[in-house]
Amino acid sequence: MLSAYREGGLASRLDVTNQRIGSRGEFEGFFEAFFGEAGVGAESRGYFRQSSDRLWDTATAFGLWEARYGSVLEIGPGFAYLPFLWKRVLSDEVAILDGESEELIAFGETYRRYGIEPVYADLFRLFGERDPGKNRLPFETGRFEAVICWETMEHFNFNPIPFLKELRRVTRPGGQVLLTVPNQAKLDMRLALLRGRSVRTPVGDYVLQMDDANRMKYAPHWREYTLTEFRELIEGVGFRIGMARHLQTYMNREGMGLGRRIKRGVGNVLTRLVPSLGALCVVRATVEP
Repeated sequence: MLSAYREGGLASRLDVTNQRIGSRGEFEGFFEAFFGEAGVGAESRGYFRQSSDRLWDTATAFGLWEARYGSVLEIGPGFAYLPFLWKRVLSDEVAILDGESEELIAFGETYRRYGIEPVYADLFRLFGERDPGKNRLPFETGRFEAVICWETMEHFNFNPIPFLKELRRVTRPGGQVLLTVPNQAKLDMRLALLRGRSVRTPVGDYVLQMDDANRMKYAPHWREYTLTEFRELIEGVGFRIGMARHLQTYMNREGMGLGRRIKRGVGNVLTRLVPSLGALCVVRATVEP
């Protein structure tokens, strides 16, 4: 399959439905072909390359290489480029909901070129005030069979309950919502507490967010969760939990020193022994028919 990625054009590949990704090599091959076909510059590829291990591990944890859905929404994909993969392997109908920055809106033409529907909205405006008439996602009821929202909710500086209720509304009965957030009780956080350090967002991050030059690009982690409380939050709005687990994964770094490699090796051993030390909380929730 990887050779076919290299020989064929991306647009023709995306027109073929239900094509599987069977290995990490095929995953990487898909994106390398996409970057070349779509003209994505080297600088813009950086976030994906830093995140590729994390994204592969998360998709694998959700079983997405064997899944198929009638329609998919991804909220907050940024420049992870996953919607192009979802168009290939998950569904013929893929939409994204992302922020309103000029850079993201300009990228919308690339989404449209490959048959992905981009919708832009400021979630802080939609959910920042308690207003039932305003607290709505811009999609009709029951539109999607699957909603993906990975490592996004930790950036919310508003009550997440109206947002989760909206996820339930736009997901059709029997559909699934796939959610991840950083684990508040991960190994790094526990070690920081043992050293008497704060595990909350540094005050300097709040200062950066208020800078007009950074505001649209820089979003602090306002609220991370333990798996127990994340489950409580999701079940509290009426979802049924199908899977809830921890996942240990890392951002990719070039030229890691010996100290960081040793730290990661020890971390891998400890999280296998104690899964609740893992970096992410991973939850699959279902809308009851």
